[in-house]
Amino acid sequence: MLFKILLLAALVRANLHTGKFLFCSSLYAVTGLVLALVSGGELLPTLLWSAIAFGLATLYFWLLVRLEDSGIVWWVVLVGGLLIGLV
Repeated sequence: MLFKILLLAALVRANLHTGKFLFCSSLYAVTGLVLALVSGGELLPTLLWSAIAFGLATLYFWLLVRLEDSGIVWWVVLVGGLLIGLV
């Protein structure tokens, strides 16, 4: 779980520089999928959780791009979105 949170933090930084939220959310979801499959997860539930993680990560990264100049609202989304690392 710590790895996913660190990955999410690195992707937030990449998202701020590139603005490519779909790339960042795809990378996050694929990394989670691969890690789950390597650790012995079943295929169908792992695919379902990866799809959910992709959707949440896409929303998160899109909001960060959309609210970049919003000050405190951006920080609330940033901190709140780290909970995605739990998915």
